[in-house]
Amino acid sequence: MAESMDDTTIITAVANWLTPSAALAQAARPAPLGESRSVRATAVRFGYRVGSLGFLVGPGVLSELLPTPEIYPIPNVPPALRGYVNRQGALVPVWDVRVLIGDHSQHDEAQHGRESILLLGRGDRRIGIIINGLPHALKQFNAVPRLPQLPEMLQGYVKEALFAANALWFEFDHAAFFGAQTDKANAA
Repeated sequence: MAESMDDTTIITAVANWLTPSAALAQAARPAPLGESRSVRATAVRFGYRVGSLGFLVGPGVLSELLPTPEIYPIPNVPPALRGYVNRQGALVPVWDVRVLIGDHSQHDEAQHGRESILLLGRGDRRIGIIINGLPHALKQFNAVPRLPQLPEMLQGYVKEALFAANALWFEFDHAAFFGAQTDKANAA
């Protein structure tokens, strides 16, 4: 037969328990991660293609891929603003950068696959971009000393160019770029 506990035994046991913060303070802390060259060299970043240009998802930028979403068009807006997608109850504007920058290169479906929408950012600052196919996981970048000539619309929004996987990828300030485009669309 099991031994029963009286009230004083339970009170004594509970009184000896640590508070959650005290218990966490006593827990062993993991060793800090080193910033070794090998770790940085193998860090994965995601790149996406828009027409003939390649862009990188910024460090710390939340991104989500929507392979085949339904886009709800908006009347009386610039053609580059394709419409909205409904993502978890929030309406997210979807932009076609190819239209904005005047990229008329042929979109080869066999080479690039179908179009997808890449969502970037959080909350009410989240935007969607029409991209070619799927993003690419990239690592081992080499900096390009000078930026190549870019479409005028991108001037000031591309910080640097990196070379990876036999292609050029641009660091793109998507938040500032699409903020300016939204201001222009609202003014029209």
